[in-house]
Amino acid sequence: MKRNFLYLAVVTVAALAIVMLVTPEDDSAAKSAVDKLLLPGISEQINDVDRVEIVTAGDNTAATLIRAENFWQVEQMGGYRADWPKVQALLAALAQARVLEAKTDKPEYYARLGVEDIAAADAASVLVRIAIGDQATGILIGNEAQGRQGQYVRLQNAAGSALVDREFDVPATSLGWADTRIIDINASEVAEVEIIHPAAERLLVTKVSADQTDFELAGLSPDREIKSSWAVNSLGSVFSMLNMQTVKPGSEVDWTEAVKMRLLMFSGVEILADLVQQGDEYLIRLHASHPDASVLRAESEESGDETASAGQAAADVTQQVEDINSKAGGWAYGISESKFEAMVKKPEDLLKPLESS
Repeated sequence: MKRNFLYLAVVTVAALAIVMLVTPEDDSAAKSAVDKLLLPGISEQINDVDRVEIVTAGDNTAATLIRAENFWQVEQMGGYRADWPKVQALLAALAQARVLEAKTDKPEYYARLGVEDIAAADAASVLVRIAIGDQATGILIGNEAQGRQGQYVRLQNAAGSALVDREFDVPATSLGWADTRIIDINASEVAEVEIIHPAAERLLVTKVSADQTDFELAGLSPDREIKSSWAVNSLGSVFSMLNMQTVKPGSEVDWTEAVKMRLLMFSGVEILADLVQQGDEYLIRLHASHPDASVLRAESEESGDETASAGQAAADVTQQVEDINSKAGGWAYGISESKFEAMVKKPEDLLKPLESS
């Protein structure tokens, strides 16, 4: 994470400082503000930003982003990790923004630019408040310019507004700042998917090797047919680009009657999932595990691989498991109904109906 902040410091033209933009009091002052950084300062300070608040109309704090030890967090989502590239892009854009043109300092004209006071219930602006320790400044992000590059801004509590040379991506919801990708496992990496319902009804699809085109439904009776290969193969994609809609601590959910899912990858990584529906929420929690690294190494040596290659394979598997658990551990994710339904299939859901006698 420290490297991320150092990189951001390098790419900025000048660093972010907690300062207020001087309001032009006359034409010469306005001209002198043009082609200047919106937030001039010392480069080292960009690494010290530790809090970003996103405030919308009616003075509503939509998201509070806090810099933790290893990643940024969204306070409104129980401290769940923020989308660092999005936070990084906003800070870089603010640090690099240059004034193209000084604009109105008359409050009656602010709404035209979308930079009115955020306390107004119908304010079009979004306030970005950035803090370093106990020092903070707010930037009102207004409308994008029409027919030219840039966006209108105004420093909070300052009269003068300005057109700056870049546009800002500022989601107005807490979810918009969260890292919404839960997991992403390609179907080509999947060897088995097993689903077990509370009543012990079990579904298992398998592949012998990654080269095999289709999954096979285990335990298929000779007198039954699958609906289609697609219906069976779709189970291999259940963890492909899986995104959350909500998130909460897993301890807040009753998992007693959860449907169990087990996904085994050809690498040996095993991912266990619990799935429950509570009201209108469709919830999932995940835990990953892996075989002992020495087993992987032994298998690689038997196949003629170099020891270094075997060791790297074991390290890669270990890292993947750690990444999944460090992100998903302890959390219950709300997912879409369609994704949930795809993960709680029963054998009968994959079979053609029995012909009536």
